[in-house]
Amino acid sequence: MSLEDLSLEARDELAMLARSLADNPATRKDFLRLTKKAKPEMSIPELDIEDQTNTAVASANKRVERLESQLRERDAMEELTARRNRVVKNGLAKEEDIEAIEKVMLDKGITNHEAAAEYWSWMKQSAQPTPSGYNPSAISKFDLNKYWKNPVTGARDEAAKALAELRKGSRPIGF
Repeated sequence: MSLEDLSLEARDELAMLARSLADNPATRKDFLRLTKKAKPEMSIPELDIEDQTNTAVASANKRVERLESQLRERDAMEELTARRNRVVKNGLAKEEDIEAIEKVMLDKGITNHEAAAEYWSWMKQSAQPTPSGYNPSAISKFDLNKYWKNPVTGARDEAAKALAELRKGSRPIGF
C-alpha cells in the first residue's frame, strides 16, 4: 500500500482526517482498534493496558460469581437441613420419613415442611371403621309403652319434656 500515487493535497487531507479521528475522544478508541486490526504487531499501550485490565476484571468477576453461587447453594442446603431438623425436633415426623414428606411436597405443591408433615401424617391415618353391629334408631330412645296405652298422653308428656328443655336454655337446641 503506497501513497505515491496521491497528490500532496490528498495526502494532507488523509493526514488531517487521521489526526482528527485520533484526537477526538469519541472516535479515538475505534481509530486505535482499527489501526491494531490493520497492523496487529503494532504496540498500542493504551489499548493493550485496557484489554489486559478487562481480561483480569472479567476473570475476577467469574470467580466472584462462582463463589457467590457456591455460597447461595450452601445457604440453601443449610436452610433445607434446618427445616428437616425442625420437623423432626417438633415431633411431626421421623428422620426416615423426611424423604416421603418431601415427595408429598413436590406432588401437592406444598412449600412448608411442617404443613407437609402434618398432611403426610393425616394421609397415613386409617379411617375410623364403621360399626358392623346393629345401629338402633332414634325411636329406641322413647318409651313406646306410653304411646300404646294412651297416644295422646304419651305425646303430651314428650312435648312437655321438650318444652322444659327449651325453657332451660342452658345449651343450644339439639345438643
